[in-house]
Amino acid sequence: MTNQTPNPTLNEQEPFIPPSYMLILSAIGFVVALIVLFTQPTFSVVGWGGLGLGVLSLVLWGAMAPDQLKAILTGRTARYGGTTLIVTIVFIAALVAVYAFVKSRNIRVDLTQVDTYSLTEDGRQAIAQLALEPNVPNIRVIAFYGNAQASLKDQATLLFDDYVQASNNKISYEYVDPDRNPVLASQYEVTRAGTVVVVPLDDSGQPIADQKQTLTTLTQENLSNAILRVAASGDFRAYFLQVDDGLTLDDTGATGLSDVAGALRDQLNWKVEQISILDLANPASEIKLNDPTADGEVLVIPGGSKPLTDEQLKFITDFVDQGGDLVIFASPLNADGSPSLATAENLSAYLNEKFGVQFANDMVLDATQQYQTAFSPVIGDFDNTGFITQQNAALALSGIGTVFPTTHSIQVAPTLPGGVSVTELARSSENSYVKTDPGILASGDTTQADSDPKGPFVVAATAENSQTGSRVVLFGSLYVPVNRFTSGDANYYLSVNSFIWATRFEEFFTQIPQLATPDRPQDQPIQVTSDVNRNINFVTVILMPFGVLAIGFLVWWNTRERRSA
Repeated sequence: MTNQTPNPTLNEQEPFIPPSYMLILSAIGFVVALIVLFTQPTFSVVGWGGLGLGVLSLVLWGAMAPDQLKAILTGRTARYGGTTLIVTIVFIAALVAVYAFVKSRNIRVDLTQVDTYSLTEDGRQAIAQLALEPNVPNIRVIAFYGNAQASLKDQATLLFDDYVQASNNKISYEYVDPDRNPVLASQYEVTRAGTVVVVPLDDSGQPIADQKQTLTTLTQENLSNAILRVAASGDFRAYFLQVDDGLTLDDTGATGLSDVAGALRDQLNWKVEQISILDLANPASEIKLNDPTADGEVLVIPGGSKPLTDEQLKFITDFVDQGGDLVIFASPLNADGSPSLATAENLSAYLNEKFGVQFANDMVLDATQQYQTAFSPVIGDFDNTGFITQQNAALALSGIGTVFPTTHSIQVAPTLPGGVSVTELARSSENSYVKTDPGILASGDTTQADSDPKGPFVVAATAENSQTGSRVVLFGSLYVPVNRFTSGDANYYLSVNSFIWATRFEEFFTQIPQLATPDRPQDQPIQVTSDVNRNINFVTVILMPFGVLAIGFLVWWNTRERRSA
């Protein structure tokens, strides 16, 4: 009887595809899924396909090679692998516990050389000092970040939190997606994501958008300086004198000053009041001119059909002589030929003696360059170097003039007092002429006579005394700042800018201490092309980690083959 050796091909069928191929396909599928996860904005169909291929191939490998699967789960690999897994889980749990403790205690250490995530010592001192000032408003930082700025948002949050803490909650912040909230982005004139806006808050906690500071690039120094500029709103005051037939602040009609008053109050955050001579004369009055606590004061005379007495005028001249600032809008010719407040002998003598300027008791007319009538010349000749009229000069080049209804001419002395400089802000056209007869107001006869002086004439001027520091702005027309004309840009800019220049408001913000940007050689950027950047990402994100994983897998596989042999 012969012994027969069983035919292995009859008892055990070899798989048509080696099981190791399934592991290779599984690894390829998982690698594809990871590449899509780390390199694409969304996990696309390719990623899901790779993930499905990896899982399905892994399942098929287990079905085709159950002995290998059993050996992995029950053999030496499982014993040592299980211990490794437990140690890994304990290590991760310890890290989570340490992170929770550090986060609960708000412990932070910025290890970057350029203080990317925290305030520098100079910045912290500046913000902390800001928090101690009771007159400084609360400040909101609004970061207009979209989906593309998700990584920057995490970085900015750490820095913003430091500002909140250093300011003792005087500074707050919020994120706004400009794509989801285009109305708010438009309100703050934000045109691209990544813009940061700093605004003060009013007493009710609402942002004052007109006083915003905009940053297109977020750096610590830029943000700190924007916060300092917003905080330094200053104490600026505009007092409008109550005079006979003068303009009033609360009048919302065509000849009122409510538009200009609203701009000063709401946009510039000034204190704006209408006062009387009695307020200046009363020792118990709350109105104190030349107040040393104010950052800027201006007294405005909006017209006046009757002269001030010498006693009344003295309150004004004392204010100016001590460095005060004055803006005068002259009333038109009186119908009876009597002098107005602006053309009265006492004020004219004072202005001429102290500043070398005065109003003429006349009226400038223009039959060609006018607004509806020759009584309302349209001015297009402006000084283009000074702050007050730069915008008007630019508008004039575009064909937009400024209306000066019933305006006087302004006389400039050939020899100015010592320390005084005069600037002719605006001049009428060469076709203009002047009349001194008030009868034209009743007759309406604007026919130019051969004896009428010909233009151009100065209709607005400034004078500055370098010794006292006082500034004076003269407008030949009472109606330059009224609501009817300030609805247009030209009259609005001219009126508001005159108050800003008189008080040096525009210089105030340039004198605010600013944090200097330190010289950091490590800040110099390294420029790379898109191809180089893609290769760097591939090597660091894909090749290095998965290459090490692949080497480990090959070592394990080769060791397993030798053990099986």
